[in-house]
Amino acid sequence: MHESLAALGVTAVSLTALAGDASQRRFFRVFLADGTTLIAALYPPGHEEQAARDHAVQVWGWERGLPIPRPAGRDGLVVVSEDLGDLDLDRAVAALGENALVLAVEALAAFQACEWRSLPTAAFDAAFFRRELAVFERYALAPDAGLRREVTAFLDDLARRLASHPYRLTHRDFHFNNLFLYEGRVRAVDFQDMRGGPDTYDLASLLGERGGAGLGADEAAWAERVAARLGWEPGWRQRYLECAAQRRLKVIGTFLRLAAAGRPAYLAWLPGVRERAARALEQLGTPAGLVRVLVSASRGRL
Repeated sequence: MHESLAALGVTAVSLTALAGDASQRRFFRVFLADGTTLIAALYPPGHEEQAARDHAVQVWGWERGLPIPRPAGRDGLVVVSEDLGDLDLDRAVAALGENALVLAVEALAAFQACEWRSLPTAAFDAAFFRRELAVFERYALAPDAGLRREVTAFLDDLARRLASHPYRLTHRDFHFNNLFLYEGRVRAVDFQDMRGGPDTYDLASLLGERGGAGLGADEAAWAERVAARLGWEPGWRQRYLECAAQRRLKVIGTFLRLAAAGRPAYLAWLPGVRERAARALEQLGTPAGLVRVLVSASRGRL
C-alpha cells in the first residue's frame, strides 16, 4: 500500500482501516503530514483490470461534474480518492429529516442530466437484468418452490420490460449509505458501476432501501415530486413499479448471497425490502400466488 501511495506522490503518516462494502475491496483512510486525509481502496490480487476500469469511471464522472469524490490517482491495485468524511445520509437523517431526501434528489438530478453513452461501462440490457434476477432465484427460492414455470416467465418478462425504458445515467446503488453529506451537498460513493439504465431505477433504490425507505414513507408522493423535478416521460409510474420490483428482488438475492458467504449483517435489511418488493409486485397486478412465491419463499432461506 505505502509503495503505491508513494508512486502517486502521497506520503502517508498513517493508515486506518475502514468498514468495507459488498465488494471485495478494502478501504483505508490515509493521514497526511499536513493534517488532510484521502481514501485508498485496495483491490484483491489479480483485479488490476477492475481497478483500472473503476478509476476510469471515476475520472469520467469527475470531469463531467458529477457529485462523486475527486480522483487522486491509481497505482496497480490501489485507487486513491478524496475523503468525504463519515457522515452518510443514514447518519445525517436524524438532523436533516425529509431534507435528506431533498438533497439526495438534487444529487440524482446531476446524474440524470449527464450524457451517459461515452461511459467505460456498458449500459444495462435485458440479459444483465435477468442475470441479477437469477441470483434471487438461486438464493431466495427453495428448490421445490411452486409455480416454477410462472416465476421464470415473469422474471424473463420483467427483465425485457426494464430494457425498453427510456435511459438516463444511473448510479446503480443509490441509497443512503452510499450518499454522503459533504460541504452542504450530497455526493455519492460506490459509483464504479454507474451506467446507462432505466430513468426511474435510482429513485426505486433511494425510496426502497435502507434509510431512505423509512423516510419516504409515502413512496407514491415522493415519486410524483421527483418525476416532475427530473422531467420524466409519460408512463413513468408503470416504469417505476417495474424497476422497483426488479431492484428489490435483486437486492433480496444479493443480501441472501452475502449472508451465505458469511456476512449476515445484511439480513437486518431483508424484512423491509421484502415488504416493499411485495408492494411493488402487487401494484403491478402480479397474481397473488406468484407474489407469495416470489417474496415469501425467501423467509425459509434465512
